[in-house]
Amino acid sequence: MFTEKQKEKYKRTKYTRELERFLNRIVSFVNKKEDLTKEEINDYMDRIFKPLEGIEKVRLNSPYLNELERYVEKTANLPQGEQEIDDIKKEILHGANQLQKTKRKQNSSAPKHKGKYHD
Repeated sequence: MFTEKQKEKYKRTKYTRELERFLNRIVSFVNKKEDLTKEEINDYMDRIFKPLEGIEKVRLNSPYLNELERYVEKTANLPQGEQEIDDIKKEILHGANQLQKTKRKQNSSAPKHKGKYHD
């Protein structure tokens, strides 16, 4: 019924959406709560990381998606370390900001023939 190409595209789309959901959820959680504990962050990350475990990993081509995948893997392991809660929050938010920069840079492109036909 579906071709292999369509199945692959579906898997890739599902995987990238779930990665972006993880990013949005963890940033929102860190920004909303003022007094967080490591246990709260750890429980929340376990809860939002579960859907990702059930999805098959797919090879990603764009630099933004590759960085997003690395960010999710790194962030999921942060609460198990010896870092303080403030350092964890800073690292989560800094990584998210860097991802946004990468995404904006990828979407902006120089216009072709700029000023070529204007007097």
